[in-house]
Amino acid sequence: MSFRISDLIDLDKIPMKIIIFLGIVSGIFVFASDSFLELLKMTEFQEDYGKFFGPVFIASLAFIVISLIYFFKELLESKLNKSKGSRFIFRELESLDPSEQSVIREFGIQQKKSIKMPVDNSTVAGLISKGILKRVSPIGDGLYFPLTLTSIADKQMKEVHIGISKGMSKEEVAELFKKRPKWAVDPFYKRHYA
Repeated sequence: MSFRISDLIDLDKIPMKIIIFLGIVSGIFVFASDSFLELLKMTEFQEDYGKFFGPVFIASLAFIVISLIYFFKELLESKLNKSKGSRFIFRELESLDPSEQSVIREFGIQQKKSIKMPVDNSTVAGLISKGILKRVSPIGDGLYFPLTLTSIADKQMKEVHIGISKGMSKEEVAELFKKRPKWAVDPFYKRHYA
């Protein structure tokens, strides 16, 4: 069994405010002139504990620099992951099958931002796993939960993604909108969940 310093102190749990405070205080003692310390009545304190201020200042400064590096690294990784997620969702929108398109058209048909859908339905579950749909609330009616388009999918969604092309007539669009998922037109669903 090996012993590590991190077993005693978890540096991630030390508040950054304390590290900054220690850095500022130790920095004042390291860089302040003797006259300034006399003015503050801190010369005796400096004489007794002065040998600790340099190491505390260096350690605080190093901790702050490392924390900033990790912060910017995580920020960059988050932006890259978001960009990858956007590209993935865009590719998924481009390859929606007719049943997936019919689920997404429900938002236009019902004129709602969120719709209760059966999460056990394979098409609905597939759209959730692709990052196109998401739950609005963890509370549902049985297996029906309120779902909405994710913000990325909503921003990238175009008419072509739901099966509508520019050359279609109004009658063709109306016919397309009649092709709805079974759960959306089922009388039981309408009575209990709409």
